[in-house]
Amino acid sequence: MKNNTFLDEYFKKRKSYIVRSLLIFLLFLILSAFLLTNKPAPFIAKVYVDGIIYEKTELLERLGHLSEDKNLRGLLVKINSPGGTFVSSRELFDSIKDLGKQIPTAVYMKEVATSGGYLLSLGADRIFSNQGTITGSIGVILQTADLTELFEKIGINPIVIKSGEFKAVPNPIEKIDKRKIDYISEVVLVLQQEFINIVRDRRKIPDYVVKEISDGRIFTATQALDLNLIDQIGSERDAIDWIKKEASLEDDVEIIDFSQEENIFSFLKINNFKNKIKKINVNFLSGFLAIWTPSLWKNQIC
Repeated sequence: MKNNTFLDEYFKKRKSYIVRSLLIFLLFLILSAFLLTNKPAPFIAKVYVDGIIYEKTELLERLGHLSEDKNLRGLLVKINSPGGTFVSSRELFDSIKDLGKQIPTAVYMKEVATSGGYLLSLGADRIFSNQGTITGSIGVILQTADLTELFEKIGINPIVIKSGEFKAVPNPIEKIDKRKIDYISEVVLVLQQEFINIVRDRRKIPDYVVKEISDGRIFTATQALDLNLIDQIGSERDAIDWIKKEASLEDDVEIIDFSQEENIFSFLKINNFKNKIKKINVNFLSGFLAIWTPSLWKNQIC
């Protein structure tokens, strides 16, 4: 009787041990499967630069966060912009260039990537454009107006008190003379030379090409390719395939689309730019501009 009780206890404990072991093993399998399926995977980020380039703080922050992501394997920047302020364009150029030290970066130009839009694209390792893209317009501009005669006609006599002759030049309510124009022109040319130096350094183009492109003209995709301003005429898919190849990624790698459609400034998108520019004067943007504004002219490219 005692032997039977001992055996019963033994087999009961053994059964309990086996059950606990099986439960622990199953729990281990479940946790392992969970960790494997939820393991952070490599990805390619896609970001957008649409409309006038001005105060792109959100995009700069996003690029900064991406640079800290260990799983980022590539970056695609889609550009559809006539340009904007020189400083904002240069900031995006620097951010994209810095990311290029870690991962392959590519730009895909859509309808327009001119002036500041082209400047920021120079930060990428490779530039792709659509066959119908307009690019170029390499240069800097500062726009103003002399309203003194208008004020005189309507009986307004502006009073300006300033610490020096060149303070707040140009000023629409002050008469501007050749000395002041020359002074501002020198500043514009310094920024223009900085733009040109970036093009020369990033695109490795000879001086005779620099001379040809430095007058601010625009180029078709074919012309830009001939001048080595871009690397390839193709599609967004071509740009993504290039990133995959450069980063040795699988074809099914995740592409995360960081769309800025929700941005409150989305009304400045290039597809609306033609209509909106009639209501928004780009002269109100502060600083020196790197922008192409054909819709201000009668003979515009549609």
